[in-house]
Amino acid sequence: MQDRMQSDSRLLGLVYGAVFGSLFPLFHFAARTFARRERGHEIADQIANAFLALRPKYLEAILGNTAQVLGLRPSHPEVERTARDMVRQHARAWVDFFWYGQRPAEEALAQFASLEGIEHLDGALAGGRGVILLTAHAGNYELGGLLLKARDLKVHAVYKPDRFEAVERLRERMRAQGGVVGLPVDGVGFSTLPLVKLLREGRLVGMQGDRDFSRNGVSMPFFGRKVPFPRGPWELAAMTGAPIVTSFFYMDEDRRFHAHFGAPLQVHGERGERMAAIEAGMRSYVADLEALIRRHPSQWYCFYPFWDDPARPGAGQI
Repeated sequence: MQDRMQSDSRLLGLVYGAVFGSLFPLFHFAARTFARRERGHEIADQIANAFLALRPKYLEAILGNTAQVLGLRPSHPEVERTARDMVRQHARAWVDFFWYGQRPAEEALAQFASLEGIEHLDGALAGGRGVILLTAHAGNYELGGLLLKARDLKVHAVYKPDRFEAVERLRERMRAQGGVVGLPVDGVGFSTLPLVKLLREGRLVGMQGDRDFSRNGVSMPFFGRKVPFPRGPWELAAMTGAPIVTSFFYMDEDRRFHAHFGAPLQVHGERGERMAAIEAGMRSYVADLEALIRRHPSQWYCFYPFWDDPARPGAGQI
């Protein structure tokens, strides 16, 4: 869950660490024995419902975000239905990650109903400058590694570690099985040098574009209100000349997967021109993300007040 929502209580932190530290490995083991993927989804739904009952402050944050996305008041029945469905979808994404991560890759690939724009990624990689694959906390982006592994591509994924070590150890092991190399960051003092080296070697670097952990982002209109988005991927693109290819993975009502890769975005120019290019690229990314969320509002996973983040100075301003 999000660091912004964690309790200051050391006792609660120990309790949550014990719960998640045992629940996720147990769930990982159970996924191996499920006769049907749908059975895992049923259990995930029950866990999601229990979580919302036990942690109402998360539900309050999710209702606020969902209300902004849908343009409705937080008390509207459709807002609550969508908010609760989001938590269930998030839990199901974990199930799918565990399920397919322990099975032949062909099983996951068979569930991809569409693969849109893969030629954009192939063309960008052919340029030899590496590629920044920019995604979001939406759908099941973790399964993207399996898709790319089947194409003999290795992703070096930048991520912020989960505060529960047992969860992160398990997720890292599952990523490795999917051909993904994890690059942990702390959101504060991370050096870009390893990423520059990878890109100059023509590698594929995966990054998230919808969480401004460093708090030095650029404000962008998003569902009617401005909110900061991280500038790091775009600064990296400007520094290295690597193109940015946006990628989104989501699931349909039949529980099949879809992948979308956008046309390459370049960041060129001197200092003044570069900032304009960065903002233009970010606007394109944010517009694509907003369009995806409008189509699938329950598949964008955010458990803290996104527009009114209490950790951000000036949060809540229109």
